[in-house]
Amino acid sequence: MSKIIQENGFRVIASEGLGRASNTTAHSVAFFRGQLYVGTSCGSVTGSSDSPRILRFHAEDGEWETVYESPLVPATKRARAPDRQLAKNMKGGLDFSRFKKPSETDSNLVPRDAGFRSMCVFKGRTDAEPALYVSCMSRFGGQILRSEDGVTFEPVGEPGFGNPDIYSFRGLTVLGDRLFTAPAGTTTDEWLDRNLAPEVRVYVTDDPASGRWEVASPEGFGDPANMAIYALATAHGMVYGGTANPERGMQVWRTSAEGTAPFTWEPVVVDGAGAFNHNLAVTAMTEFKGALYVGGGITGFGYDTVHDIGPASAEMIRIHPDKSWDLIAGRMRFTPDGLKVPLSLLGPGLDDFYNSVIWSLGVHDGVIYLGTHQWEAFRSAELGGADVVGGYQLWASEDGENWQVVIADGHGNPAEIGVRNIASTPLGLVIGTNNQKRLLQMKARRSGAKVDFNGGFEVLLGQ
Repeated sequence: MSKIIQENGFRVIASEGLGRASNTTAHSVAFFRGQLYVGTSCGSVTGSSDSPRILRFHAEDGEWETVYESPLVPATKRARAPDRQLAKNMKGGLDFSRFKKPSETDSNLVPRDAGFRSMCVFKGRTDAEPALYVSCMSRFGGQILRSEDGVTFEPVGEPGFGNPDIYSFRGLTVLGDRLFTAPAGTTTDEWLDRNLAPEVRVYVTDDPASGRWEVASPEGFGDPANMAIYALATAHGMVYGGTANPERGMQVWRTSAEGTAPFTWEPVVVDGAGAFNHNLAVTAMTEFKGALYVGGGITGFGYDTVHDIGPASAEMIRIHPDKSWDLIAGRMRFTPDGLKVPLSLLGPGLDDFYNSVIWSLGVHDGVIYLGTHQWEAFRSAELGGADVVGGYQLWASEDGENWQVVIADGHGNPAEIGVRNIASTPLGLVIGTNNQKRLLQMKARRSGAKVDFNGGFEVLLGQ
């Protein structure tokens, strides 16, 4: 009997951003002290009504509690700087009059944080018990929050680890008694890039409560063309790091983290696994049945406007302990490692051009799940005419090669364009989504397309 949770096994436990539709994404998930925590994020924070939150789920009655909300701080020039990827993606296709304008009461105060990108339960050297660590996205410099009880959260360390141009830190990852992370995004007075960081390196600590972190890798793993470290994961007793490289495509590196930092890293996969920069970035990684599954592609609409790369659709590979690898889904090709044929018989985008990346991967009860970023709704809204269609897809496999769609079309809402998080918990499989209703409305203003879907993230629980 299959262990795959089918669509009817999922129920929505949070919808419409839990009363705050501007909270577009259920960005991070953790299970701490017997309860489920979700960190939200907001695409554009202009005032107190947009403040992202850390939410706690009470399974016994299905209620949610806000345990932390971003504090408000005086607005600065960088608080209003444009998002350069968004501006280029939407150029000529957005009616900017639909953007929410800050009110007079909100204009001088904005949320410090734009969201909570990563969560991890970890017991550091000076922690009396395991604590919940949370990575913040902030135009004022990303920070790490710490909580001992799941109610009180305090920042530990300086914004950006001393570099306030670092927007956030991604992929809080545990190996043994150490915690790893990597900078994500750049914030300046002129522009914001949510993904490409001013430092391309991994950091490590055995005592995050102290706020002291050490550099754990060479800059860019020694390759100046690596523009960011997009993902971290553990497999085979090692830490793996996946990069974004607009010149030659994504790379995967690994270290056993022996001795003292910085550690020795070795390349595992380079040149976009033979697809070059059409596999621009590693977007998700997870270990399943002794192998590391790696999702790649070009974030956003499958076209990198800053570096003029694409269009392309998502691919997935599988890495074994000896560094050999298989193509699971993608374009058949010859590589220095031989002919690679997709073992799933699925082509780029899992046979859907609009699946730009595999945005999340997770394992639950012996099954691997993947969630896509699917942008068809934007194209549909731009063209007008027929109903807007599209939405994320959730796929599952019991062996990593034979895959089936579990949820399609954003679970009935085309504005639900991505699965941002997949987490196995004692309550069941938790799915956190990304909703872009506001941007779709702006895109549809010129075409007249009807966008009457719910806004705000959803959280689904599969059992």
